[in-house]
Amino acid sequence: MRGLAALAERLGSGTLRLTVWQNVIVSDVPEARLDEATRELEALGLGWKATAIRGALVACTGTKGCRFSATDTKAHALALADHLESRLELDEPLNIHLTGCPNSCAQHRIADIGLLGVQVEVEGGLAQGYHVHVGGGAGPHEALGREIARDVSQPELAPLLERLLRAYLARREAGESFHGFTKRHTVEALRALCAASAPEAGAAAGRGEAA
Repeated sequence: MRGLAALAERLGSGTLRLTVWQNVIVSDVPEARLDEATRELEALGLGWKATAIRGALVACTGTKGCRFSATDTKAHALALADHLESRLELDEPLNIHLTGCPNSCAQHRIADIGLLGVQVEVEGGLAQGYHVHVGGGAGPHEALGREIARDVSQPELAPLLERLLRAYLARREAGESFHGFTKRHTVEALRALCAASAPEAGAAAGRGEAA
């Protein structure tokens, strides 16, 4: 934070702005000094590229700061972004919200993809995992997400969402958002897309469109 403050003082107007997406904006950096600013951000260990996945990623405090949380939401959010960004590219922001308990501080029910932290049974005991909801929204797209998967262990979460997003990219209609895509499909069809390989996902999507 001291490094970020020094950067803002020297290259910007000395102000930092916080966004609802848990990001920080260094205000009023001249265009001629953008390269210098991005190099210094990287030297601080901070990312500056607002990808469609990472730019709209939200997580509650998680187990590192809340006794109610069942999962380490912030660490899992970063791991999820690393996995998805390395394997596919989206052309518009995707709201992924991770919340560690039903209090839903990260508002998982109104996200494109909402993840509710839970303890799941695995061989040898309990592990951290998530229930998966999709299709939530606010404003003109107001809706509560529908649950399409339960008790998904954290290591299985990123591959499951990768399969779903690959199916979306392959099967969406022209200009169709992820919200619109999930709204157009039944819960059963969306579950099939999460479980299927790429060729199977296409067939499942064709069978599962909602009326």
